[in-house]
Amino acid sequence: MARRPPLTATRLALVFVGLVLLTVLVWASCTMVGRYQLTPQVWHFRAVRVFAAGLIGLALASGGLALQGLVRNPLAEPYILGISSGAGVGVLLGRSLPLDALLPRWLTEPGLAVVGALVTCFVVWGIAQRRGRLDPFVLLLAGVIVNVFNGALILVLFLFASPEDIASFIGWGMGQVPDWLITQPGLAWTATICIAAGWLFLLMRGSAFNALGMGDAVASSLGVPVQRLRVETFVVVSLMTAAAVALAGPVGFVGLIVPHACRLIFGPDHRVLVVVAGLLGAIFVMLADTACRTAGEWVGLAEIPVGVLTALAGGPFFIVLLRRRTRGIE
Repeated sequence: MARRPPLTATRLALVFVGLVLLTVLVWASCTMVGRYQLTPQVWHFRAVRVFAAGLIGLALASGGLALQGLVRNPLAEPYILGISSGAGVGVLLGRSLPLDALLPRWLTEPGLAVVGALVTCFVVWGIAQRRGRLDPFVLLLAGVIVNVFNGALILVLFLFASPEDIASFIGWGMGQVPDWLITQPGLAWTATICIAAGWLFLLMRGSAFNALGMGDAVASSLGVPVQRLRVETFVVVSLMTAAAVALAGPVGFVGLIVPHACRLIFGPDHRVLVVVAGLLGAIFVMLADTACRTAGEWVGLAEIPVGVLTALAGGPFFIVLLRRRTRGIE
């Protein structure tokens, strides 16, 4: 195998600039594709929606990468660990409760989503603790169990929803990037700030994640505050996931597929991977959402929720990784 060139600031900057330009090119191309004739108003709606899809992909891909590095388990990601469903419970509570008189919607939904994601995250983390150490397999099992519980809570909230809200709730629950985000600039800006701040934090912790990959003891000896890093990362990933769920509902497996593809191409260095996974995640979801917008009429639908497409792709991918993991190949 050819040896990878050493990482330098120049190389990292070139990777970053190249991927940013590619991301912008994909965004611009996706805004030109759709079922309706392109007019300035249609393009404006499309541009905001595609941008939101990119934010979702960036948040979930970089969040999945961080969780995998944090617990040293390639199967960890926000959807599988229940963080997405916990945020979903919070979003639906924000839509169901009469809180408009107290706080605007752009603040209540993301705020309650963060609370739901954090509660889920620390419940799963607490279950997986064994004498101060995380058991990666118990962590996954706890995530599956909490996912089921959160799914039941979401169904309960559906029971109390008005008939007018059921259709939008169902579309949101399948992971659908909405067209109406242009009418909710507060929500869009709140999500953008949360995701950008979280990504910046993960970028600054790339070296710490590299050290953690060699074990807790080695990382501690190198000066990495392991427990604090875990708490900070869980909080940041919960914040980013909550913002993504507030925008489009639970979109699964992006945090599983994209980080693994990036590791195969760019290697294990988190200083590079946080940049690459975030931007390629944005590209992946923008392309997937554009495909869902245009392919719906082929099957007699207005459009296909992007969460359906990512689940269809990610489910088999997860099974393959799980089988490889149990056979001891990874």
